[in-house]
This record gives sequence, structure tokens and C-alpha cells, in this order.
Amino acid sequence: MYLSFACTAFLAGLFANNANAAKLPAIEELIELAYPTWCIDADETRIYDTDKCEDGSPNGKFSPLYFTKQFSGADPKLGGYPTNIDINYAFEYAAPYFGQACAGSPHHCNELFDGTAENCKACPKLNTDDDDGPYGPGHVPPHISYAAVKKAYESDDTVDVTEWFDFELNACRILPYHLLKVIRTYYPRDEADGKAYYPPPFSMEGGNYPLEFVNLIGASCESEKLKHPDAGDLICFEQHSGDESVYPDDLEIGHGSPHYCTKEGKTADVNNDYCPYIFFGPNRGKYRHPHIAFSAVETYLANMVMPDKCETTWDDSNYPANTDTTVAFPQMEGIQPKISGAGMWTWPGEEGTKKKPVLGNFANHLYIVETESPKTGKKTKKGKKDTKGTKNPKRV
Repeated sequence: MYLSFACTAFLAGLFANNANAAKLPAIEELIELAYPTWCIDADETRIYDTDKCEDGSPNGKFSPLYFTKQFSGADPKLGGYPTNIDINYAFEYAAPYFGQACAGSPHHCNELFDGTAENCKACPKLNTDDDDGPYGPGHVPPHISYAAVKKAYESDDTVDVTEWFDFELNACRILPYHLLKVIRTYYPRDEADGKAYYPPPFSMEGGNYPLEFVNLIGASCESEKLKHPDAGDLICFEQHSGDESVYPDDLEIGHGSPHYCTKEGKTADVNNDYCPYIFFGPNRGKYRHPHIAFSAVETYLANMVMPDKCETTWDDSNYPANTDTTVAFPQMEGIQPKISGAGMWTWPGEEGTKKKPVLGNFANHLYIVETESPKTGKKTKKGKKDTKGTKNPKRV
């Protein structure tokens, strides 16, 4: 699908004048454009025998109702979407698929971590003290990239979006160097300690992302405001869905994140990522990952700049990958983790740990537990600086 000649000519003139006078379309529209969803009937059953849905939109290949991360990275017919790895997100730095808990996520558990008994969400992300080392900025949450690109495009400053792309070098994706430059414009590192503050996606400063549908309400929302005093207004449950009466009785109300776990699941300290996204109320199934939002904006801008090379839909020619990017889930009951009579979740589930040779940009050093030098038998020192004086990426 391509935009009309008149539209692309207009935008080409815009870019040539180094002025971004227009606002981006609503993110809901951009995601639907990049990831067209299939038609459903009143009972939410997929409709196959039509090219157009009732609202005139094309009958796409992605589900309009997204409830769980379990099938992300797999064939879209199962209900998932591409993962951060699938969209080639430059600053994910996911944990490799070595069979450990949280593999494929930004949480790096080492080889001694017991994923059958502990919540792998406690494992560290890859954080760095500066942008100069082998892992650059480290993990940058995708909503920050989405927010930064949106801010830059819609700003009054002179921004030449055509410089963000080079098809021969990076296809229809923003060049990492330019993406990082935009990120640091709006989310700089602190000059004293090198840390960068990334506000949450449901905050004004974090992108004001409307499809997060965070599980914060009342006191938990107020507590979150205290954690982020400079993030601006938050979009909590009251703002996106209603009051506590909307919640099903078995859910833990206001436990944070865009996930909705059961009371017994939270008592068992289950990883929130294994719980479903919003599946009730007026926004049932409408959650979309921030990396999908970033990808949708990236796809839209790439089509504006290179309409003869980049389509308006995300390039799924290599999706799902030959070795898919799905992650290992625990035993499940529907869309919730199964909690045993002993009050515990069981990881991994029937599909195993999913140790597999996934292609991608992974960080391996946090998985290996440092023991002793094979040459001297002495334990190696930790925390040394490299020849540039840049600290090794650390766990925080």
C-alpha cells in the first residue's frame, strides 16, 4: 500500500524545507495502518471471506484483540504481534535464548538463576553509564524512542527527517545514530552520574501513550506520581477505563504495569509479563506494545521519505523468523498463569525453556557467571574500566 503521488509530493516539499509543520496522525491510526487487523463479528470471531471490514478497513493479518505476550513473535494467526527483536529495535539488548527465565526480554538472568522458583523480573536490564561503550546507550525503553521521535517531528525546531533514513544502510528503519541523537535531545544523561531518566509511557513526558492502559488506580496511581514528580500528568485506570467496579473480582487491583494478574498470582509473585493485558471494560484487547507504536511511526515516516521503497505497512517479509522470537511462558490456564494448590506458578510450561538460536543483537556477558581465570586460577576483578575509561555495563 502506497500513498498518493500528491500526498508524497507535498511531504517531499515539507522535508526539503526542513520544516515539520504537521502533527503525526493519531498513534491508533498509525498502528492500524502499519499492522492491519482482521475483521471480527459481534462474537469476536474472525471473518475470513471478505477483503474489507464493516468500517471499510482492509481485512488484515493481525488480531484486533491482543491479550497476551505468549504468542508474540509467532505466526500472527495465533494472536500475537512482532517482538522488539523482530522489528530490529536498535536499543533493546535482549537476553539471549540460552534457556534461562526471561530470555528474549530486557531482563538478564545469569546461568545460576533459578527461574523455576524466582521471579525473573528481578534480573537486571543492560544499563550503561555513557553512550560510548560497546553497548552504546544500553537498554532504552521503546516508548522513549517513540516519544522522542514524536517530539522531534512535531517540534518547532528545524529537523530534516530525510537524514534519519538510508535505505542501503538500514532499510526502512531510522538509523540508530540519528535515533540516539533524537533520544538524547529530549532524554539526556545527567552530567554528574551519567544516568538518563526515562519517564513511564503513560505520563505526559514519557510520550502520553494512550494504549498502555496501565493497572494503576487510586492510591497506587498517586504513589506513582510521587515516584515521577517531573513526568507530568499520568493516564491511570480512572482516566482510561473507569473506577474499581470495572475490575473482575479475581484480579489484583492497581498492582502496576499494563498487566492484570489475579490475586493469587500476585501472592505467588508471578512475573507480570505472564499475565494478560487489559481484557475487560471499554478497552478490552486494545493494548499495543510501545515498540509496535515506535515501529508504526518509523514505518510511516519511512514511507514519507522513501515511498518508492517503503510501504505503509510494516515489512513482514521475514516474519515470523525461521527461529521465532517467542518467549518461554509458565503453565497457563487460559490467559492467566496457572497457580498450583501449593500457591506457586510452574515455569517453564509445556513448551519448555525455548533455548534456541534466535538471530538478533544480544548481550551475553550478564548471563555468564564469572568464576576464575583459566590461565591463573585466580578470580578475576570486577568493575574495571576499559581503555577508554568507560565503565563496563553493570547490573542495577
